[in-house]
This record gives sequence, C-alpha cells and structure tokens, in this order.
Amino acid sequence: MSARPPDRDEFDTLSRRDFVRTSVLLGGGSLAVTAGVDAVPRVGQAADRGGEGVSRGPALDVRDFGGIGDGRTADTRAIQQAIDAAHRLGGGLVQLPAGTWRSGTLALRSRVTLELTPGAVLLASPDDDDFAPPERLPFASGSDVETTDFANALLAGHDLERVAVVGGGVIDMNRRRRLGPKPIALKRCRFVTVQGVTIVHAPNYCVSLGGCEDVLVDGVTIRDAHADGIDPDCCRRVRIANCDIESDDDALCLKTSFLLGERGVTEDVLVTNCRMRSPSNCFKLGTESTGDFRQIVLSNCVFSGSPTERHDPAAAEGGGVAIITVDGGSVDGVMISNVVMTGVPAPLFIRLGDRGRDQAGPTPGRLRNVSISGVLAVGASATGSIAGLPGHPVERISVENVRITAAGGAPHATGLDVPERAADYPKVSMYGPLPALGLYVRHARDVMLRNIELAVEGPDPRPSLVADDVAGLHLAGLTGPSANGRGPVVWLNDIRGGLVHGNVVPEDAGVFLRVTGENTKGVALVGNAYWTPGPIELAPEITPRAVMQVAGGGSEGGTPTADRPRARKPS
Repeated sequence: MSARPPDRDEFDTLSRRDFVRTSVLLGGGSLAVTAGVDAVPRVGQAADRGGEGVSRGPALDVRDFGGIGDGRTADTRAIQQAIDAAHRLGGGLVQLPAGTWRSGTLALRSRVTLELTPGAVLLASPDDDDFAPPERLPFASGSDVETTDFANALLAGHDLERVAVVGGGVIDMNRRRRLGPKPIALKRCRFVTVQGVTIVHAPNYCVSLGGCEDVLVDGVTIRDAHADGIDPDCCRRVRIANCDIESDDDALCLKTSFLLGERGVTEDVLVTNCRMRSPSNCFKLGTESTGDFRQIVLSNCVFSGSPTERHDPAAAEGGGVAIITVDGGSVDGVMISNVVMTGVPAPLFIRLGDRGRDQAGPTPGRLRNVSISGVLAVGASATGSIAGLPGHPVERISVENVRITAAGGAPHATGLDVPERAADYPKVSMYGPLPALGLYVRHARDVMLRNIELAVEGPDPRPSLVADDVAGLHLAGLTGPSANGRGPVVWLNDIRGGLVHGNVVPEDAGVFLRVTGENTKGVALVGNAYWTPGPIELAPEITPRAVMQVAGGGSEGGTPTADRPRARKPS
C-alpha cells in the first residue's frame, strides 16, 4: 500500500447542516474551546488497552468541550472538538463517559482512540441531515452503493493510521429499517482497532472496512442489524475474534469490490471464536469479487440461521459457510474448521460463477485450495453444494469430518439436469431443487470427501450425495441414507478418475452406488463393505474397464484383484 497523505479534513465540510461547526479552534499550541466552556480541558494519560491501533497518548473528556450527554442535545460539535484536539496533541484518548451522546457524522483522526466507557451510548441523530452525504466516487463502479460509500456514517475516516474505537459502551444507530448511515466506516486506514463496543439498530454495514490493513476487531457485539455485520473489503492482515453478531443480512462478509477504482485483494484474514446469527449467510466470501481472496482462516465458531424478529425476507439466502467468486476474482487458500451450525438451510455453498461485474468482459476467476473440516450442522433444509462451471471447475476442495442432519421430505427425486445460471446472483436456492439430499458436487477437480455423515429426519427419495462432472474424486468413509431405503446412497456421473473406499453400507441401505455417464473412466472401488446383494448400479454406457472393484489388500502377501462390478441398470 502506498504512503498516505496527512489526515484529510473532508468530513469537516460535508454535512448538509454546515458540518464545519465541528472544527476545533486551535492556535499557538494552546487549546481554545467554544464560548460557554471556560475551563481548560483536563488532560490525563490514556491507559494501555491493547490493540495495534489504540493510542497511548493523553486522555480527553468530551464534557470539557461542552458535551452534555442527555440524549437530546446535539453533542456532535463537542465530540469532534475533542477528537481534533487529541489529534493535534500528537494522539490520545477521547472518552465518552456514561450518558447518551447524540451525534451526527464524526471524523476520526490518526492516532486517536475513541472510548465509549460502560454506560455510554453514542446515539445517532434521527435526522439524516446531520450526516455527511454519500461518497461520490471519481470513477465508474458497478459495486453496490452500500459497499462503496464510506462518508455517510456516524464514525468515518479516510487515510488514517492508528485509529481505534473501543470500550464497553453502545453505538445506537437509532434506525428501524435498512438504508442510512453506517456506524463505523474506515477507508484506506492502517492499524485499526474496533474492540469491546456493542452496535445496535444499524441500517447499513456495522463495521465497514475498505482497503484497510492491520485490523483487529475483537469482542464486538452486534444486535438488530438491518444489513451486514462486519465487512472487510480489499483488506489485508485482519483479525476478527470473540465477536457476537446478529444481522438480517450477512453476519460476516469478506469482499473484493471495485471500491478503490482498481482490483483489490482481501488476504491474511483470521476469524476465530465468534458467534454469528443470520438468515442470509453467517460467513461469506463474495458476492462482490472483482479481486482475489487469499489465505483466509475461520475456526471455532457457532452459527445460527434462525431469522431475527424483524428480518427482511428478501435478504434471507440461507447459507452457513458461503465461498463465492463471480466477478473474475480468484479464491485460493481457505480453511474452515470446528464450526457448529443450527437451523442453517444449506451449511455449505461453494460457487464459481460468471457475473462479471466491473470487468470489460465477463471471465470466470478460479476457486481452489479450500479445506473444510470439523463441521456439525443440524436443522438443514436445503442441499449443500460445491459447483463450478463447464470448463471452469472448482479445484482441490476437501471436506472431511462433517456431519449434516437435513430435514428431508422432498416430494420426488430429480435428475441431473440442473441449470447452470452462470451469470445469476449466487445464493443457495439459485439452482432450484437439487438431486441430492445432503451434498451436490458439479464441475470440480481433485475433490476429497472423507468421513462425512449425511443424515435425514424424514423420508426423502434422493441420494445422499451426487457428484457430476468431477475429475479426481476421493470418497471415503461416507455414511448416509439411500433414497427411501432403495438407493442409491451415492450417484456418480461423468467421473474421470475416482477412488471410492472404506465405506460401510448399512444393511437396509439397498443400492449403495449408481454410476452413469459416457465420460466415466478410471473409477476404483476399494475396501467397501456391503450387506445387500447388488449394491452397485452401472448404466449401460459404462465401458467394461471404466469401473473396477478391487478385492484384497495384499496384507498377507497376496496380490489384490480387480473385477468389474456386476452390471445392473439403474432403477
């Protein structure tokens, strides 16, 4: 990232109501506060609160700048003066003590920490004219306006360093529907800390970070959010930990939009020990994906898909972990582990599409090197999916040690004619009914599925797993019901190079495996335990050596033998 210019004062003049009134009067190194406040501000020493962006300079109390904190008086001017004074002292801490501090847009400054002490409420003014107008970009962008606007906010900052919002207080955005100012919006900032605060009633992204580096978001609580919770966009070196998020739209959404006028990257992101509740997506990469995602880790999290009381049904997408690129960017290096989900319709949604936003011509990116392990999901009502496009497969995807319990209850089985919808907005329901009850894989290369248990609560005529057009499939240790007890449990179509081994099929499962597709070849069945006759169905188009059943492992010095399974037409 290039060197940044000194702090810009653009927010001081942006308000529709003469926002310049918030400027501080400074001269000759001394502090001069507004008329009516005669006392010299008390200057203390800021405590060490941790976090790379937290200032250790002097502490200033907003009451010494005329702040009232009664919830009715506009305190914008007093708070802004305190922030500017701390900045011009070389950095420091601005404290909001217990009380309700009503405010419009506040411009954060470099090396200044804003602390909301326990009992403090920073209350967004109900008057939209008290906020800076939406940002106007100097370039054309197809990105969402909510995504690219970093001016219409309660706490806003551009091109800052070592900026922090901390404390045990509350940011109340005072809104009952979507659209309006963001609580925190930071663009092209470095060494950012957001820690400990609670954000409620937000009409826009709660913590919106665009083009930021070295970010810590820790211990943040979000409730009644009408839009997204935390959105790092084109950000590097981000740590998000110990957060509790409830939102109508995505709880935690990583993006790579065109907000900077060029392709950006989101990389080196660590998310851990968080609770997320959203009827949309709990954790999502995309949808805005003009740039690349690299080195993303999520671990030790709890997800809930249950809607909030006043959620917008239009925002409900139903994803637990959603990994998406549709605008030409690539996803490379994502690890998801130790996640428990309840009531999430589709626990897993991986999608490579071709929407092509902010591209001269739509061209799919790449989606590869994704590892998902240690996932427990109950109450699923839709099918998880891993899907690329014809000629553009998702690559090197591993899913292991996963247990998904689905509701079941599909009225009838469906075939493999699932629409591609390459340019459509990606969401769980985009394909319509899928042919599998648990997991559907299509247009993929080098996929490992190991130790996966797919359970169903009610009768369902579909297989547990369907894989279609996959090169290099490794399936081991799968447990799942067959279609209403008749089968198959697994349906493989057009598999080029596959290993199916170590699967124990229950006695009442009926047919375990159906193999179809004239392009199927090089599939080996090794060490599977069957309890029923005729556990394998081979379609007539399957050539004699396309599927081989290997018996014996040579452990006693013998040689394994390979036989073609007895052909049986799919029922």
